[in-house]
Amino acid sequence: KNNLIKNIFKKRFNISTYLLFFTLLIMCIIVFRKISIFFILTLIVSTFTYINYYIKLPIDISPVIFLSLVFSRDIGIFGAIMFIIASGIIPMVLAGGSFDHTTLFYLTLIILINYASLFFLKLPFLYIAFSLIILHHVIAFFGSISFGTPKHKEMINLIVKIFVDSFYILTFSEFIFYLMR
Repeated sequence: KNNLIKNIFKKRFNISTYLLFFTLLIMCIIVFRKISIFFILTLIVSTFTYINYYIKLPIDISPVIFLSLVFSRDIGIFGAIMFIIASGIIPMVLAGGSFDHTTLFYLTLIILINYASLFFLKLPFLYIAFSLIILHHVIAFFGSISFGTPKHKEMINLIVKIFVDSFYILTFSEFIFYLMR
């Protein structure tokens, strides 16, 4: 049995193996569209978040809050929480960040924002997303100041984050919802 496994891993993969893999991947995406898109976006955003924290950018420009709002609307709060943890918290910790009281504050805040979005499912996503993202960043601004971050740095952070998340909403929301249908 062990020799069989060793032979499988020693065997060189040829083009037909890759074609089979991509054919199965495309079939899974077609049959299990929402789950596949969820995992693909989680993988992409996790990588993005990891790089963001690994190179120590002073501002988090990942689309975690935007996509979590999409997922809470489309697949529910549990899916949004899984996405937040898998694409925001885990990559941040793996890149050298720490899970401390500030991380717990931001995690709680983003979960509450996603929970609040569930009360407005009948309203257009763009209005709700803009409102909740601005609310999130304003509360995070005051939270960061209370944790000792300088006001001028947090003001720049607030403006950039609102601009970046607005860009994500305006650019990708229709496309993501189209993919999820």
